[in-house]
Amino acid sequence: MARMYFEDHSDLRHVAGQTVCIVGYGNQGRSQALNMRDSGMNVVVGSRRDESFDAARQDGFEVQPVGAAVARSDVTFLLVPDEVMPQVFDRDIAPNLEAGNMVVFASGYNIAFDLIEPPADVDVVMIAPRMIGAGVRDTYLSGEGFPSLIAVHQAATGTALERMLALCEGIGSTRMGVIESSFLEEATVDLFAEQVGFLYAVRRYCEVLVEAGCSPEVAMLEFYASGEGIETAKAYRDIGLWDQITLHSRTSQYGQEVTARLSPEEEEAERSRLRAIISRIQDGSFAREWAAEQGAGFPEFDRVRELNMAHELRAAERRLYEVLGRIPSG
Repeated sequence: MARMYFEDHSDLRHVAGQTVCIVGYGNQGRSQALNMRDSGMNVVVGSRRDESFDAARQDGFEVQPVGAAVARSDVTFLLVPDEVMPQVFDRDIAPNLEAGNMVVFASGYNIAFDLIEPPADVDVVMIAPRMIGAGVRDTYLSGEGFPSLIAVHQAATGTALERMLALCEGIGSTRMGVIESSFLEEATVDLFAEQVGFLYAVRRYCEVLVEAGCSPEVAMLEFYASGEGIETAKAYRDIGLWDQITLHSRTSQYGQEVTARLSPEEEEAERSRLRAIISRIQDGSFAREWAAEQGAGFPEFDRVRELNMAHELRAAERRLYEVLGRIPSG
């Protein structure tokens, strides 16, 4: 079992008197900054002059240009999107780091695939919340906390682990527990969850129901539009994937456990497809493909997005959501 750490393993005194810089004041950045400030930590925000600069000022934080904020800090949280992070790091972060500083990544992507190479004299760690930004704040305020994946990639000082756990306490994650991982593991599970094809699978379910004579509206309500799945997902979270099955009718239980079960041959074919996705992630193929797509100006991304937005089921979905009052009519 992976090692877990809780509040009795952390101590905020390990970051006492240190200044934390937040680079990327979006949903995660704002929530983590507010949580750390409420935990008694000294937080500054590094930002260019845009909406996030103004938002941080309105929240009462001292805001400086990124390089200046990093230069005056002991710990820097990198919370900008993965695709722009290498440029931000090379331009604003690396030149302003000092020996003994700590850099905190919220995902493993750029380190796992060698897109960023931090100086050898700084601590490099990962604190990757398994919670959306709003939830990071809400669960801190409620006292519940949220889980995170953590890793020490580079320990230039003798206090990398202790400081990382103190920061986890500051954002509220050790309340529920943080789980020891690695940059590559975090990148693998994160990218894999995005690439298994859930959206296309749900659309296929609706498409074949429509082919069988069901209305698009009924099909979409069954699979996602009603919101019933949100309650089922909460049950997955609260009591477990298979234990929650007892909350369903006996007919539903039989259908989900027996009828839906793949044959050994089908199961192996699906596992082979999934293994291929993981292989392309871990050998760096996906990272290279994504970098090439960015460099070309996103032609394939834009082409596929246009196809998906033009799909007939999306048009039916928009009509349904207008009737339900979820989006404006017309």
